[in-house]
Amino acid sequence: MSSREKSENEAVKKLISPQGWLWPVYVGTVLLLALRPEISMAATSTNAPSNDNQPGPGEFDVVGKAVLDLVQSRDAAALAKGLSASAEDWHALLTTNLSKADADQLEAYARGADNGRSRLQSAAKTVLDRADSLHLAFAGAGWRCEVVPPEQIGRIYWSQSRSEGLTAPYLQTLELRLLPPGDTNNRTAGDFKLALRGLEKFPAGWRADGIQWLGFPTNLVDSKTLQELALLAKVTDHLGFDGQDDPALLRMGDALVAFLQDRDTNAFQKNLLMDGEAMWNKLQKDGRTGIARQEVDEKMAEEDQEQIRDALAVLKLTDDAGVDFKAAQIRIESAAVERGNFAGSPDSLDNAFAAGYRLVLSVKMDGKAKSGAPLAGEYVLGVKSLMHNRGDWKISSGIRWEKLPAGVVDAETESALEFENYVAKHGTLPLQAAAPEVEFTALQDNKMMKLSDLRGRVVILDFWATWCGPCQQPMADLQKLRDAHGDWGDRVAIVPLSIDDALETARKHVNQRGWTNTMNVWAGEGGWQSKPAKTFRVTGVPTSYVIDQQGKIVWAGHPATADFGQLVEAALKH
Repeated sequence: MSSREKSENEAVKKLISPQGWLWPVYVGTVLLLALRPEISMAATSTNAPSNDNQPGPGEFDVVGKAVLDLVQSRDAAALAKGLSASAEDWHALLTTNLSKADADQLEAYARGADNGRSRLQSAAKTVLDRADSLHLAFAGAGWRCEVVPPEQIGRIYWSQSRSEGLTAPYLQTLELRLLPPGDTNNRTAGDFKLALRGLEKFPAGWRADGIQWLGFPTNLVDSKTLQELALLAKVTDHLGFDGQDDPALLRMGDALVAFLQDRDTNAFQKNLLMDGEAMWNKLQKDGRTGIARQEVDEKMAEEDQEQIRDALAVLKLTDDAGVDFKAAQIRIESAAVERGNFAGSPDSLDNAFAAGYRLVLSVKMDGKAKSGAPLAGEYVLGVKSLMHNRGDWKISSGIRWEKLPAGVVDAETESALEFENYVAKHGTLPLQAAAPEVEFTALQDNKMMKLSDLRGRVVILDFWATWCGPCQQPMADLQKLRDAHGDWGDRVAIVPLSIDDALETARKHVNQRGWTNTMNVWAGEGGWQSKPAKTFRVTGVPTSYVIDQQGKIVWAGHPATADFGQLVEAALKH
């Protein structure tokens, strides 16, 4: 399992933000398609302290020796074989008292063991390549690997049902220091620092899914290298960062300012968007298979046109208000992202993506808006998600105005901006908003239905997919909820809404699992681009909504955070 996989599902429990589980979609439709098999094999984890949350004597001796052996023997394959979770590790967890769902999940993890080993081997090779680029050598006797004891050890749950039989100690990061022969603890220039990522403790010992450099003695590297390592660490830990951490964010800001002034969509596409060739090269570098070059080109062309439409909408909004940036003096005050993550191994920024880009601009210009308000002031552009490619950030979705000076736009437009800001921040439509009308197809009889057909009932609408691992337990829980509340009768409709590519895929899945006592429906063709998913702004699954009898949204978010029984009972009383 990769760090990306684990962090996607850690977010379900930790809720890094209200939309923390949405990471996979931010890499774009093409990369998402390529990543689907991995997403379905993710584990759910948490950083809550475990019962054995303090490391014991010699707890990480084997891990430290493996890292020292890596830099001395230069055998990346040996490190991966020794520290990645093998099929045997997963099979050792199988017991006769496991549920079929849990046993199937362990088998899925076991099938993915080779991919995990390959990713760790690639990360280890990157560690060696970095050392080579700095002309570093760790050969010879006397080198030691010192493990920095973690403050506490967390807990991972390998079962979506949180089975106590499938839980183990877990560390997101373990820091290690390589100490040269004769080290006297006089380290004024700093240490050789490495980090192992995503450590899980199996019966046979600790396993990891990533390794990367954290730092070098400052007399051996330049500031650019140290800056890059610090940025890699922040992205790996899902932290935010700004233009001081990464000047590429400021370069993106410069390109956006140029677009506001020059209005050149060709330059916008060239400088700020991924094309098919760039995405294809990224997929090939990551070793992704199962998708054709032509499909990549077609998908990226579609996505680019969607981003260009969003960019033109940015211009139109200010045009309608009477704002012309051509002669304006525009200064970038700040450029930052809310948080980063990786699609794949966290050993290269080219695997990175980010959410919540915010560009704050100080604009000086004469004149007034059509509303009569001064045009000068603070303007803020927001971008929902970015991808990193060859040293620069590219827009993957959702450019919009986040804020304009007071009074520049009318009240209706201001309200629309607030609406879009809510969606961007929370990943759902706002509470108390009217649920939009959508159509879907019943799995049972292929009958077309409208959401408004259910008006007068409380509706639990759950967006899910058969390939989504974190969706499976919420789906099973909805069946139990229906069984436990026969008293609800026709007053409540539980509607799992599949965004699978084909209706038959979803129907076969629910029939095999006996998930047939809910109102199972299909969104139609298009998956993420299907009308129900687009209309409800679904950018990650699972995502659920609770809609009251009047058609108002009363709750929205990840189903793991919801007490649906309580939410429905409260809605029935109103």
